[in-house]
Amino acid sequence: MQLPYVQLLIIEDDALDVEIVREWLAEIPSFLVTLEHCETLAAGLERLKDSHAPIHLALLDLNLPDAQGLSGLLKLHQAFPKLPIIIFSGNTDERLALEAVQKGAQDYLIKGQFDGKLLQHSVRYAIERQKLYLELEDKTRQLQLLSQQLETNNQKLEQLATIDSLTQINNRRQLDQLYQAEWKRLCREQRPLSLLMCDVDYFKAYNDAYGHPAGDLCLQQVAQVLLKSAKRPADCVARYGGEEFMVILPNTDVAGAVHVAGLIQSGLHQIHLHHAHSSASDRVTLSIGVASQVPMSGVDPAVLIAAADQALYAAKNQGRDCIQAYPDNPSHPSS
Repeated sequence: MQLPYVQLLIIEDDALDVEIVREWLAEIPSFLVTLEHCETLAAGLERLKDSHAPIHLALLDLNLPDAQGLSGLLKLHQAFPKLPIIIFSGNTDERLALEAVQKGAQDYLIKGQFDGKLLQHSVRYAIERQKLYLELEDKTRQLQLLSQQLETNNQKLEQLATIDSLTQINNRRQLDQLYQAEWKRLCREQRPLSLLMCDVDYFKAYNDAYGHPAGDLCLQQVAQVLLKSAKRPADCVARYGGEEFMVILPNTDVAGAVHVAGLIQSGLHQIHLHHAHSSASDRVTLSIGVASQVPMSGVDPAVLIAAADQALYAAKNQGRDCIQAYPDNPSHPSS
């Protein structure tokens, strides 16, 4: 590896050692080095702050007037973690050398036991190792960023799979999953489960008269009314299909479900969406079917949905803009 130019800083209080290093580096013409010298750690730290003339590598003595042992290395590495550091010491303790490398030094050279070629080799590979380390660090950051982006995209995909794109409430797929989960849970707990089946009255006439963009806005506003009315954490509001919505009300008997249905109708009346082509009212209204039962083992969960649908059909037959509750336990309908 050819290094075209290296700005090296030696932090050493012994002028003779500095001159020896300078002479060794000068003996190798292909190795272009500018050597700067600071006698104290404080002076070295101050020099390294100058970003206009960056230092590529520091050669550090462990016996300085203002830093003894590894304290100088720790301070230097903490202040400039990306700077390659070679220890230049008279201490021959192998444990100290190992600890120095573990704490951030790229190499540990013992005074009097190396020459210019070994110094050049150490400088070259200290810079190369640090370069590889920084590249690895950068790749790691990029991978972390990609991982975060992947997680965000997965969350968006999951949302797309469970949320109705128009109304931003649960879609049919999510409704089915949540309904099955609530049925099983309340079957174990023997607590009531209620459903509201809601249908926007004369929605086709609304779409034909005001256009599909207005129809989309209408459905969005209806969805918001449903969300505000069925607002307990366990309640589920979903678009069932077209202009139909379903509300799952766990731990709710038929009386409680009828109460929530009334809140929905009141909320819809308050926003007063004009509908001049409805035979039920001069505004957008809902027909709501209510069904409730305590889930039982061996009973098909679809029976409660069918009961809510029948109740909705009865509401439409009653002139719409009204609430009808299924009169019996859906699992034991009267003959």
